[in-house]
Amino acid sequence: MVFAVGRTLSLGRAVGLVTVFANAAGTSVWILVSAFGLNALIQAFPGLLSIIQWLGVAYLAYLGLKAIINSKRAADESQQFEGAGKSLGKVFAEGFVVGITNPKVAVFFTAILPQFINPSGSFLIQFLLLGLIFEVLGVIGDSIWVIGAATFREWILTKPSRMRAIAIIGGVLIVLVSIWLVLELI
Repeated sequence: MVFAVGRTLSLGRAVGLVTVFANAAGTSVWILVSAFGLNALIQAFPGLLSIIQWLGVAYLAYLGLKAIINSKRAADESQQFEGAGKSLGKVFAEGFVVGITNPKVAVFFTAILPQFINPSGSFLIQFLLLGLIFEVLGVIGDSIWVIGAATFREWILTKPSRMRAIAIIGGVLIVLVSIWLVLELI
């Protein structure tokens, strides 16, 4: 959510909404691979989950630092038009990578969600249904935040210095989230 709101404030509502759906597509991969047996693979290769988690943290930190470094350009571009300088395809790809490498999502779908499956029923159907509920609620919630941030963005755009400050704050928040995730992993 922080990532999608930060992108909305920097690049506009369309970018924010694409980020929400891309992130959901990335996390949906976890639903599918977990439903079809990733848990067994992770139990066989315990280091695999750790590698995925560290890659996700590193990528998130990279995106946060990139936002800070490019804050001046983001302020300038925001004055031109919504989503300036960034194709929606690239936005989708970045959001997808954040979703698929999110260490919290990986842990949730491989370790927590399976505990809510009734052993007397079909594991696959229950897991996919619970995963679908997770995704729908996530998209709705994050979209509401993005729409709110897009409304707030109009006020920000009246002064380029506000946009630069928001880009820096958003980048710092993303870096702080990645640091928090590192502390959770060690």
